[in-house]
Amino acid sequence: MNPLLNKAAAYCAAAEHCRSEVQTKLLQWGASAGQVGDILDQLEDQGFISESRYCAAFVNDKIRFQGWGKEKIRMALKQKRLPTSLIEEAIDAFPQEEYEEQMHSIIARKAASLSDSDPYLRQAKLARFLASRGFSYSDAADAISSILNL
Repeated sequence: MNPLLNKAAAYCAAAEHCRSEVQTKLLQWGASAGQVGDILDQLEDQGFISESRYCAAFVNDKIRFQGWGKEKIRMALKQKRLPTSLIEEAIDAFPQEEYEEQMHSIIARKAASLSDSDPYLRQAKLARFLASRGFSYSDAADAISSILNL
């Protein structure tokens, strides 16, 4: 059996990876361009790589554990050359209530750390913070107004 295939299978078994990540690893390990395509196809056939499964896991991890918003997740997945349809499907599958709870939790922690007394300055800082985390302006505005009681 191909040692590169075994190494790639072990890499995929350890954590969820997309085609582009495995392709990069294979090239780093010295695989030729022809080998890379064959190995990737075999890994997909054997269930080691699934881009829809990867998108779902990525969305779940980034929202739950790193506090990312949907916009930041969308951009990160696009950089990994994943199909837009899979990205949107994975984002839409994440429970909206849990997403909003995460956003409120993040903004409440940030609001508690701000020492500004001017409510408009606090609101601007919170909006910039949420934008940096990848939350849309409309979602952020609703959350900020509920936290600051505006």
